[in-house]
Order: sequence, then C-alpha cells, then structure tokens
Amino acid sequence: MTVSGMWVLHYSWGCTGEHGRTSLDFRADGTFSGGGFSGSWRQQDGILLLRFADGPAQYGGTVSGHVGTGAMSTFDGSLSGCWYLVERGTAGGTEPVDSGAGQPADVAGRGVPPGGAASGALDAAGNRI
Repeated sequence: MTVSGMWVLHYSWGCTGEHGRTSLDFRADGTFSGGGFSGSWRQQDGILLLRFADGPAQYGGTVSGHVGTGAMSTFDGSLSGCWYLVERGTAGGTEPVDSGAGQPADVAGRGVPPGGAASGALDAAGNRI
C-alpha cells in the first residue's frame, strides 16, 4: 500500500515509550506537511523514508496496510529514536492534536530549550508554541 493522505506520526526520541505526535498529509508528489512541518517522502517495496525540511531528522521503516514502524535519527549523534505511523480514520490514527510534549526535540529533530515545549507543540488555538 502506498502512503498517501492523512496519517498520524507518533515519535519517541530515545525510544522511551512516551510519544509525541503530529498529523501529516502525504501527497502523491512525494512531499508531506502537517503540524507546521514539511518534507519529502519516498516509498519502495514497503520501505518508507521521510526527510524533514525543517530540521535534521530522517525517518526510515516499513509500512504494511494502514500502519508503519521504524527508527529515526538526526545523524549527528545527538538524537535517535523510534516511531510508528497510523493512517487517519483507523484505530490509533484519529488524534487531531499535534503535540511534542515530553520529547527532547520536535518531530523534525530540533532541540528544545530546557523547560520549553517541543517546537512542534500547539497551543489551544492551534498556534505553534
């Protein structure tokens, strides 16, 4: 199945089991956007690669049906982690709010100042914090 349409990306820097999440819209032209982030994606033989334009993070993994899973890294040795992806409208894929709460960096791999919220976090009005 080709990734296209709306999906929810759950990410955990350090694979702590605590996940941030962001909704992403995968377009047929190989680009994605959501939660104030954008980037490019490629998929072949069930392998999905994501590269964020907004930060150093790159994601790689497998997609089967309506779910995917894999690992991500900033490739500078500072951050690595685990992620899973769920198509919107399926179990686990219905979260409407983007949140980086509890993560040391946002979904694109940009660090968070001590005591700050992940830059991918949104306030109650939907504005980037």
